[in-house]
Amino acid sequence: MKELQIQENKIIDGIEISDRIKREIRHEIVNSDLIPGLAIILVGDDPASQLYVAKKEKACAEVGIIFNKYLFKSNEDENNIIDCINFLNADDEVDAIIVQLPLPKKFNTQKIINSIEPKKDVDGFHPENITKFLNDETYIEPVMSQTIKEVLLYTKENLKNKTGLILGNSHEFIEPIEKTLKNLGIIVSHTHINEENWQEKIKTTDILITAVGVPFLIKANMIKTDVIIIDVGINKVQNATLGDVDYTDVFSKCSHITPVPGGIGPITISYLLKNTLELHKKNRV
Repeated sequence: MKELQIQENKIIDGIEISDRIKREIRHEIVNSDLIPGLAIILVGDDPASQLYVAKKEKACAEVGIIFNKYLFKSNEDENNIIDCINFLNADDEVDAIIVQLPLPKKFNTQKIINSIEPKKDVDGFHPENITKFLNDETYIEPVMSQTIKEVLLYTKENLKNKTGLILGNSHEFIEPIEKTLKNLGIIVSHTHINEENWQEKIKTTDILITAVGVPFLIKANMIKTDVIIIDVGINKVQNATLGDVDYTDVFSKCSHITPVPGGIGPITISYLLKNTLELHKKNRV
């Protein structure tokens, strides 16, 4: 029984965390008589993106956030998508805007993200919001930064002076997470899988955060004992959702781990809702 409890304590339960955050959001919305509004733009017919949008729509209904969905075909003119965003930027009943990523390859993702009014950028992806966050001038804290912080605090570990390594593909993802880890007293660095020594760096870190989109990339022989693993990777393989980490292989060796699915994903949705509420209070209340 004790061994089973230890194993259960290893698992960072994203659904449990998400449900708690949603209850708090619902309580504030109901008791303060608020009507936040979230608009999502979905381009193309990618099954995974459609599923994520459906989950966000369901979560909005659970907490009392007005949800609006704008659908575009994968061959849509990019200017029409930007025109839609401009319309939503001017709509006083829309507090928060999100473009579901990834977009089909023909689109300029950064140009589309940049067209979102920064005060309605619920994900915190707009360059202006990233810069403010890095300079301690945050208007809205990035969803992923809040999610990572929540997960690390959930472990109840003493994080000060632990080493943290971010394995990622983009600076837009890496830089805010580095800032979050530093704020928690963690000694942080980052690497990419195109760097020759990335595996050597992984072997010595106390906390590993991975978001590279390669299923089962991380194996037990690549990590140190009692590492905390946060798997942000979402990889669709046939009908399965897999992380960047070989969960079964590493489980006995790590101290805490986020499963995929059921780990980071549900928490990010809850913080998307929380940011929508925060933007509503900042911009309208």
